[in-house]
Amino acid sequence: MRFLFICLCFCVQLNSQAQEVSIVEPSKVSFAIRGKYLLGGFLEDLYWRSYNYGGELILGRHHAIGIDGGMFRTRFENDDSVDVAMFSEIERRTYLYVDYKFMVNIKPQIVLYAQVFSKLNGRMWQWDEPTDYDFKSADMTYFKETSRGNFSEIGGGFGTKIYFGTSNFGFDANLNIAKRFGTFTSSYYDGNGNWDYTTYDETKMKAYLRISFFYHFKRFTVH
Repeated sequence: MRFLFICLCFCVQLNSQAQEVSIVEPSKVSFAIRGKYLLGGFLEDLYWRSYNYGGELILGRHHAIGIDGGMFRTRFENDDSVDVAMFSEIERRTYLYVDYKFMVNIKPQIVLYAQVFSKLNGRMWQWDEPTDYDFKSADMTYFKETSRGNFSEIGGGFGTKIYFGTSNFGFDANLNIAKRFGTFTSSYYDGNGNWDYTTYDETKMKAYLRISFFYHFKRFTVH
């Protein structure tokens, strides 16, 4: 009788331990929000600002589809002969960014991927902003010259996602080559009250680095 009781207790303990063992696997469907806001400069006269915000649908271990809204802005400062700022040339681009990634997990915190992407509904605007520089009797109408246009891009590249430790926060960076398609129209003042307009073709190849930060929701499923 005592032997049967000991066997029963042993079986109950094994069953309890088996129930405590759980299996953690990547979720079949999960979601991440991603974005950034960065600014910087190059030398002393060229400055840039960039942001993007959006999300990504992750399907199992290998596939992800994302969409962002993005902006990139540059400002080039023009100085006089004694290095006093006169005016800035500014270019601003906005676009909708759509991408697909094929991913390979090489470590729990590191993912490598290849991607294809497109920038859609791109808008470009260039203009000049004078400073409080003393232009004396110069005709300031020239500063009203602008360029406006539309563009799109299609391209691909390689990148990596790095999770910060065991958290769901991470860093995403990729290096890309793309072909840009677009046109823009520039206005020119002739100094006599007349304006001329010229349209340019902006089709060309581009290479650039893109980075974002992200938070991955429901990254794992526990069974």
